[in-house]
Amino acid sequence: MRILLLAFLIVLTAGLSADDLSVRLRLLLPGDDPATVNERQFLYQRIDGMLRSLREEDKITRKSLNKQVSRIKARLEKSYLRTYRAEADLAAAFRKGHYNDATAAVLTALTFEHFDIDYDGFVDHWESYLVADPAGAAVTVRHPATVKRDDKAERVFRREYLSIIRATLEEDIPSMTAGEADAFFYKYHYAPERKLTFGQLSAYLLFRRAQVAYGERDYARCITLIDEGMRREERLAFLVLRRAAELQVAAITRPEMEGEVDEFFQQWRENPDNRYLPAALLQHFDKEQQLLLAREEEHEAQILLTSFLDRAPENQTAWAESLRQLQDLRLLTHYHKKGRLDLAKRMAEHLYRLQPENETVRYILGELVIDGLRNTSAKGEEFQRQVESAAANYPFIQRQDRFADLLLREKAWKVRDLYATDQVTEAKLALAQFREALINIPIGRERNLWTLTVFASAADYYFRMGDYQLARSYVNEGLEYGPNDQYLLHRKEVLANY
Repeated sequence: MRILLLAFLIVLTAGLSADDLSVRLRLLLPGDDPATVNERQFLYQRIDGMLRSLREEDKITRKSLNKQVSRIKARLEKSYLRTYRAEADLAAAFRKGHYNDATAAVLTALTFEHFDIDYDGFVDHWESYLVADPAGAAVTVRHPATVKRDDKAERVFRREYLSIIRATLEEDIPSMTAGEADAFFYKYHYAPERKLTFGQLSAYLLFRRAQVAYGERDYARCITLIDEGMRREERLAFLVLRRAAELQVAAITRPEMEGEVDEFFQQWRENPDNRYLPAALLQHFDKEQQLLLAREEEHEAQILLTSFLDRAPENQTAWAESLRQLQDLRLLTHYHKKGRLDLAKRMAEHLYRLQPENETVRYILGELVIDGLRNTSAKGEEFQRQVESAAANYPFIQRQDRFADLLLREKAWKVRDLYATDQVTEAKLALAQFREALINIPIGRERNLWTLTVFASAADYYFRMGDYQLARSYVNEGLEYGPNDQYLLHRKEVLANY
């Protein structure tokens, strides 16, 4: 079995042979260790340079959407996507011109987002791609080395993948018709018609890197990458690959023991002070519940929890609480990803009271609060009060990129409207409040958009009033937040004549 798993996944790997850039890169490369920080900085500089070249040399902002997509594709293929390498990471495109389908899709998506081009992501069997302007022109963008494949190749891929599922998660798959087998494959892999968000594309990128690690027999790294991907998306394909890696590790280190969990519980009851057994059982519980939740079997996950709690030695309250909190965290992520927002909000509020420093809880709770604000019918001052109340109740939310748009939008519009109606005293006060709000907002596209609105409005007012020195001062202040803003740079040139 080990040889079968290894052979197929090596073939799979070899045969496959805008939001704010800084926020996107942190999603793609999480962590604050020196190597990761350096890699993010390298990518930020290179991608920013690529975007600048597209804007200044290719002049794509002046083109139609179809020409924009064509120019972006040509620039990427000429400069960065030159040689297909299954093992390529994002940085390889800038260091060597190497790429794979996942890195090509992610780099293209980052570029589309920067130039406000809508897109959807897809994974069709062994290859990811994008569709630009899906509601209009619907331009399909695939990586340069893509080849047209026939139905036979896809059938072979599906059949071999089903054999891996049998060897990992589902030993007792019954006989199925061709249609049933295809539906089963799409459940455990990717459905080709299912749209993917950028976050899901980032998870797929990790999945591809995990496939490469598996092919290189680096099973520990494969498992680490899959676990990181599972933080972004629950997908059975990830669990299939992780289980395959675990089987390889088990085959190397020891034969798998039948009834291992029951035996662990028995040994623990006999020796309640053992520290290894409860940790091993906790890990096993988490793997099992992730599989159940990925299948949307929440009730079975709760039964699993009860089963583990009932078999534990007496007076293991700390372990039992860890088990419950672990399930709550998994359910929180599950409800959020599945769009069951009421359940997710209640769970997030509960967990935030218990674990106020937990980053996962903070992020999901913040996203749910933001969604609530975006869907509210409140306007004007009432909406502003709700936004400020959310920021006061959940201070961490101000570091989430989507909140910047909500918090700064209303403040910026207020400044703009007050200057437009010549209410200069109130406008100055509103502008001071806007500056104060900027302190806790991360640099990004939303912040840049609303700083442009505010300081351009102030500059335009003083230009109308003939106070050119003060107008220049506000333009310069705006450029401190966005030094490459083309509109403010143009206004600076104009004001230099006064």
